[in-house]
Amino acid sequence: MRMMYAALALALGGALSQSCVASSHREALAVLNEPCADTTDIYAWVSPGQHDKLYLIANFLPLHEPGQGNQGLRACSNYRYEFHIGKGASLADVMTYRVEFTLGYPTDAPAGPNDTPLGGNELLWQITGGTETFKVTRVPAQGAPVELGTALDVAPNNHGPQTDRLVNGLGPFQGYESGNNTSREVGLFNDAFIQANYVHALRGGGRAFAGQRDDPFYLDEKGIFDLVNLCQKGLFNLPGARDTDCEDVFTGFNLFTIALELPITELFPNGIPHNGELRADSTDSLLRVWFQVNRRALEVVDPFDNPAGFLYAGPWSQVGRQAIPLFNAGLVGTQRQTKYLRTTPATDVTNFGADILYPVLVRDAELLGIYAALGIDPGAAGLKGPRLDIINAINLGRPIPVRDGSTGDVLTLDVALDSQFPNGRRLEGGSAPNREQVDVSDALISLIVAGNPAAGAGDGVDGNDKNYLTEFPFVPAPHEGLNGGHGGTNRLQ
Repeated sequence: MRMMYAALALALGGALSQSCVASSHREALAVLNEPCADTTDIYAWVSPGQHDKLYLIANFLPLHEPGQGNQGLRACSNYRYEFHIGKGASLADVMTYRVEFTLGYPTDAPAGPNDTPLGGNELLWQITGGTETFKVTRVPAQGAPVELGTALDVAPNNHGPQTDRLVNGLGPFQGYESGNNTSREVGLFNDAFIQANYVHALRGGGRAFAGQRDDPFYLDEKGIFDLVNLCQKGLFNLPGARDTDCEDVFTGFNLFTIALELPITELFPNGIPHNGELRADSTDSLLRVWFQVNRRALEVVDPFDNPAGFLYAGPWSQVGRQAIPLFNAGLVGTQRQTKYLRTTPATDVTNFGADILYPVLVRDAELLGIYAALGIDPGAAGLKGPRLDIINAINLGRPIPVRDGSTGDVLTLDVALDSQFPNGRRLEGGSAPNREQVDVSDALISLIVAGNPAAGAGDGVDGNDKNYLTEFPFVPAPHEGLNGGHGGTNRLQ
């Protein structure tokens, strides 16, 4: 019976074409029911100075309340997460780095009166014996794939003080009967624990990390989602703007992070061309990076004893992608956001060129009276389009043809230079420990609405709720389940 059921799933899946969905903080209708494909931010930069290391970070599975759920935040098996890299003026892949996860589900005999603690009959994942591992594969455009690391442990969730002691072994445990509540109040989860156990060496000299982290993006998304209701601080202190606080809606939430550190020689085996020198007329030191999420085309409810509850079958299908922050959320119209998620950057000029040339945010800003309040005519200022300046910024002002296969939603990174957005995107290194190297939301809002990334327009939120790390994997440690998040006392009135 089970074999017939699986065979049916495979047969149906083989008949399906490429399908479905995902992207940044649930901004697309198609991703609302697929959190494993909901990407939030992609980062790509080279180490300052010698530029000998390439850092790639992808965040997804967002808005996880730290203390929520029996199962916590789990890795997504049956998905492929891939960093695609082109070179020069071409978006064609020269290398892909693929990350795949495997969950080992807990097993146990049926529940009974003589059960011992821990095992498959427990209620909470961290004490069931379940496992999470991942592997990293380098897939060159020419030649066979190479496994860089296998059976690498995923970092655990930061549940709280008792889990730190009983599961993670970070300190002695004292029960309730001791009269000492330290084991219930003082968390021990820290980055030294993560570095020692969950930052893994890869074949060839790289490193990898995967697991729960703080959401490092910051944005007054509540205001933006109220029809671009920006606060005064983010809008040149206009009296007509709202004077309530500019609030980071992602404060206190966790997500899932994949981070890779790679030797630059994997992409430039003969060395970086003109390393340390800007050549504005050249593309030979450029990398073109984007992130793709794939899963099997068919998801079938499994009526048998499968803890995950589903079977997956059929061809691998793209269900999400991302590169430039806010591209799909801030430039592509709603009716085309699913199309964006199902296609690759190679066809972006045909599919979304008009969205870039004639940005809807400018029309909305005019409707809301922002330009009138500033005494600006957006038409006369050239802000209504065609906006070749946006395309030029995406392409770093380099001689990259504006056509399919050359221009699209990728992070363009000149590895011969220190990275600074829009030349790649670096997480840490800002003017404060909790400030991204470049506040990309402000830079992009200013570019699109004002025509100048340094114009000073933005959302009014200037930093993250946690400091970024200054070493790999750079994304801050996750909020603790017990003492973090958004719970309230809700006292009787």
